[in-house]
Amino acid sequence: MKLFSTRNINTSIAVMAGLVLLVFLLFYAETGTPPALTGNTQVKLQPDFYLIKSSTKEYDETGKLDIVMNSESLQHNPKDDSISLQKPYFQVYQNGIASWRIKALSGTAYNSGSKIDLEQRVEIINDNKRTSLTTPQLFVYPNKKRASTDKPVTLRNDNGFTRAIGMKADLEKKHIALLDQVRGQYEPTAAPEDAQ
Repeated sequence: MKLFSTRNINTSIAVMAGLVLLVFLLFYAETGTPPALTGNTQVKLQPDFYLIKSSTKEYDETGKLDIVMNSESLQHNPKDDSISLQKPYFQVYQNGIASWRIKALSGTAYNSGSKIDLEQRVEIINDNKRTSLTTPQLFVYPNKKRASTDKPVTLRNDNGFTRAIGMKADLEKKHIALLDQVRGQYEPTAAPEDAQ
């Protein structure tokens, strides 16, 4: 004779399911609301809006183009009021003339775009395309026209390159300060021959 037959197991499962349902119904009848589920489940908030191929232009007080911000896509996250950017691309202007181009694979804008955290293959290129800076992460402050990072950076120009840890840039004054462990390799430029 079997101690646990299939019929006994099925009956036990049905009785347990009935008890769980009864407890649920009793709790619901007393409170009018279903019992809260406990556990470590988090509700993932969905973006409240998104844009595809977005483009924003800002002008200075004289009406000249100041900053152009493009992104393949962006979505607003209501939980922290941030904006996630895919393939962001910025052009910073000075007196209406493009002076810097900044691009990355992804980014996040905070405080209505006053601080932007760019990540993955971040590159800054100056207007003559002869100097570029690459880094894995860069914080850009468009209103102040400043940028900074504490990550490794590589600065390249026609003569060679410089590597460092950390950087601060004043995009308006076209000034870049490398902060720590600065090392470079440059080829000497040929001096013009004296005319005889």
